[in-house]
Amino acid sequence: MPPVPLGQTDDRPGDGGAMTETLEDAWRIALANDQQIEASQWNVSAANHTYAATSAERFPSVNVGADYFALSDQPSFSIKVPSLPTLQLPILDQTSGGFHALVTQPLYTSGRISSGMNAAAASAEANQADARTTRLDVKMNVAEIYILVLRAARLVDVAESRVTSLRDHARVVADYHEKGTVAKNDVLSAQVALADAQQQALETSSSLEVARAAYNRALGRQLTDPVRLAEIRDDGEACDIAELTRMACETRPEIAKLSAQANALRWEADSVQAKSGPQAGLIGGYVYQQDRYVDPNGVAVLAVGVEWNVFDSGRVRNQANSIRDKAESVVHQRMDAESKIALDVRQKWLQLQTARQRVQVARQVTAQADENLRVARDRYQQQVGTNTEVLDAEVLRVQAYTNFYNSSCQAILAGLHLRRAVGNL
Repeated sequence: MPPVPLGQTDDRPGDGGAMTETLEDAWRIALANDQQIEASQWNVSAANHTYAATSAERFPSVNVGADYFALSDQPSFSIKVPSLPTLQLPILDQTSGGFHALVTQPLYTSGRISSGMNAAAASAEANQADARTTRLDVKMNVAEIYILVLRAARLVDVAESRVTSLRDHARVVADYHEKGTVAKNDVLSAQVALADAQQQALETSSSLEVARAAYNRALGRQLTDPVRLAEIRDDGEACDIAELTRMACETRPEIAKLSAQANALRWEADSVQAKSGPQAGLIGGYVYQQDRYVDPNGVAVLAVGVEWNVFDSGRVRNQANSIRDKAESVVHQRMDAESKIALDVRQKWLQLQTARQRVQVARQVTAQADENLRVARDRYQQQVGTNTEVLDAEVLRVQAYTNFYNSSCQAILAGLHLRRAVGNL
C-alpha cells in the first residue's frame, strides 16, 4: 500500500456521485452561508448608517409643527384713567391654533461635527476589520474540518487494507493448519487479529461519517449530504520568517481594528471637546398663529444664534480626557497585539518546518514497513518465521501509514495556520 496524496477522489459508499469540491469551493460556500459572517456584515452596515447620520448634521434640518391651546382666562391689558372706569383690552384669544416651519443650518461648531464624522468613519473601519477577522476564522475552521475529512478517509483506507491483509494471512494460516504444518494457536491468533482489525475499520468508518457531517454543518448543508473532496498537498514552499512577520503586522485585521478604534476614540474626544467652543447656527422659517388680536397672524423668521459654553466646571474637558485615555489604552493593546502576532507567526512557522520534516521521515518508514511485512510473510511461508512476526509486522505497517497520514495532515494544517497567522488565508 504505497502512500497516496491526501484526498478523496474515489467513489465511496454513500457519496451518490457528488461533485468533487476543492478547499476554495468549501470556503466560498461557507462564507455565503455562515451566520457569523452575516452578523458581522450587519455590524458593518450599522456602522455605515451611523457615519451617514453623523454626516447629515452638516446639512439643514426642517422642523414642522402645529399647536392649539386654550387659556383659562383671556389675557388683556388693564388701562386706568382718572375719573373713568378701568378699560380691559384683550391681547390674545382665549383659544388659538397655529403652525410653524423652521429650517436650521449649522454655521460653525468648533469642529464638533467634522470630528464626529471622522470618529464614525474610523468606527466603520473597525467594524470592517472585525468582519475580515470573522471571515478568516470561518475559513480556518472550514479548512480544519476539510483536512479532518481527508485524514479520516485515508485512515479508513489504512483500516480496510489491514482487514484485507489479515484476512489473506488468516486464510494462509488456516491452509497450513489443515496440512498440519502449524499449530491451532496460529489460527486463533490470526482470527483474533482479524476481528480486531474489523472493529477498528468500523470505528474509523464511523469517524469519517462524523467528520463529513461536521463538514456539511460548516457549509450550511444537511448533515447527511454526500461529501467528496479533492486532494490537497503541502506545496513545500520555503518561507522567510522576517518577511512573514512584517506582512502579518501590516495585513492582520486585528491590528487594523485596534488602530481604527484608537483613531475613533481620538476623534470622539475632539468632538466632545468642541462642545466648549462657540456654536453658531442659522434659523429661518415661517410661523403662523390664528389670533384675531394679532396682526399679522403669519410672520417670516430669520435669525443667527451663537452659543458658547465658557464655564462648565470642567465637565466637557474631563469627558474628552476620559475618552483620550481610552484611546491610549487601545494604542497599548495594539502594541501588545503586534508582539503576540509576531510570536504567533514564529510559532506557526516552526510548527510547519517540524511537520514537513516529520512527513519526510514518515514517508521513508512506510516503505520500510511494507518491506518488513513482505519479509515476515515470506519467512512464515517458508516455515522459518512465526505467526507473531507476521502480526507484529502488520501492526508496524498500519502504524507507519497512520503516522504518515497524520503527519501529512499536520503539515497541511500547519501551512494553513501560518497563512492565518499572517492574515492572507
